[in-house]
Amino acid sequence: MADTFVPMEPTAYVTRRNLAGAKELPDAPADFENAQRGLLAAPPYRALPSLDGEEAVWHFHAFDFHTSDTPADADSPVAAALRRQGRLALPSGLFRVADGLYQVRGFDLANLTVVTGPRALLVIDPLGSYETARAALALYRSTTGDTRPVRAVVHTQSGVDHFGGVRGLFTGSRTGLPAGPPADLAVYAPDGFLADAVLRQVTEGARQARLVDYAYGTRLGIGPLALAGSDLGRTVSTGRPDFLAPTDTVGGPLSAPTPRAHWPAWTGIPWQEGLYAVEAAGVRMVLRPAGGHASPAELNLYLPAHRAVYLAGAGLLGAPGPARAELLDATAAAFGSPAEVGLGAYGHPVWGAPYVSAWLAAHRAAAGALPDAGAVAPLLAAPGHLDTPSRTVREVWARLTGTALGAARPAVTARAQLAAADGAHRDGTERYGSEQDGARRAVDAAQRAYDGGGGGGGGAVPDYARAVLLLDPVVGACAIPSAVPAPVERRARALQSAALTQLGYLAAHGRLRNALLTAARDVLGPGAVAPRFAATVHDLAVCADPLAI
Repeated sequence: MADTFVPMEPTAYVTRRNLAGAKELPDAPADFENAQRGLLAAPPYRALPSLDGEEAVWHFHAFDFHTSDTPADADSPVAAALRRQGRLALPSGLFRVADGLYQVRGFDLANLTVVTGPRALLVIDPLGSYETARAALALYRSTTGDTRPVRAVVHTQSGVDHFGGVRGLFTGSRTGLPAGPPADLAVYAPDGFLADAVLRQVTEGARQARLVDYAYGTRLGIGPLALAGSDLGRTVSTGRPDFLAPTDTVGGPLSAPTPRAHWPAWTGIPWQEGLYAVEAAGVRMVLRPAGGHASPAELNLYLPAHRAVYLAGAGLLGAPGPARAELLDATAAAFGSPAEVGLGAYGHPVWGAPYVSAWLAAHRAAAGALPDAGAVAPLLAAPGHLDTPSRTVREVWARLTGTALGAARPAVTARAQLAAADGAHRDGTERYGSEQDGARRAVDAAQRAYDGGGGGGGGAVPDYARAVLLLDPVVGACAIPSAVPAPVERRARALQSAALTQLGYLAAHGRLRNALLTAARDVLGPGAVAPRFAATVHDLAVCADPLAI
């Protein structure tokens, strides 16, 4: 059923809310100027094919519905803040950030950054799949004529979008197929990078794949009624991810930071505890890792030759929290004063010391505060029922916010909840009948909440979150045969799908919207989501335990 899913239109209430939200957007034309600044070349193709050529792994123009001249009412299924983010993320291609410093943006969720050395290149965060990284580096080479080899790579974070394309930087000159990296390749990564990557992609592989599928809308299709963006960028590429183990670990007990006595003058900044001054591929940089095991593996860096500070970002399912906030405080203290350029794994750069300072402050504020879920908040506050699509929405949000989520209620609890809804305290056949009556009552109450108290006309204000909550025990009890009559089940699933859809259209956070819209599909036609990162799992498993493969 999910394969033939047809998205529904927004209700009049949702349209009004989203159009009203446009009036609250900041008037910051400089953001759009910076998003376009330095564009040297756009991609010469509309899509990137997979290695076997059977499907496209990335589409460059699929999000063009976000263009600024689109009539406002055409995008009413998309919250105004998300529309703005979508427009900022539209430019794709090779950008010159400064002399010898380039970014390829719009080729994947993350950005690929190229720093030129005297005889070689350093690449920071080589995207999420082989195909996108290969195409990004090819665009850099064809535009600049630079044939210097890649001799160093920096992975600033343990999310697959920061390392999955690494082998795409090294292709056979004739075939374009994967080739072995050079023997002298230096791969820098923060302490805990391998352990966290193995945890996410191997140990929690199936669960991680499901959460990523929900958060990035990989089955939704692209458009105003479907996938419209993912906060950090557009979405994740669907090509082949790979992995290369780090040669140099930054941070941790086995890697000492640069001592004061050996602090080089070329850094242009005062020595501070915890900084690493290194040179790779002829490029000088200062690295600042997140210490300890309180946060995912992450590092920020400073490029003295460009007076540029680079931020890793929280990653695919990263969350705000004290560890990230402390890292950003330390980064601003070390690099903020001399920096005149701010750039990172996501978004566009900023230029000028005052703007870099404000940019760092904005990232710090986001790292220290939980995002507001708006109309979806009541739904996210409840634990939900085991294996239901709405429960997966809650799990995604818990990961994105770093908050605790209560244990899911099993189907038997949902069944008892329905019995209680009908006021039954009997047993045997009579109790079975009361569960069915409870399910009908729950659906009727959910319909009233969806309609805004009855009928949905006039000034009625619908409560879509309450509708989803009322239907949760019905959908949860459907796991028990005959607990819910088939007609009631169909009605409950259709109504919860509609309520999840409208909540998705109201959501200002792209990944929350994607999770809600994916749940709206799955509640109609539930199905398993297989892990998509088989190549990464294999590479990581080999690195984690070479004798096990």
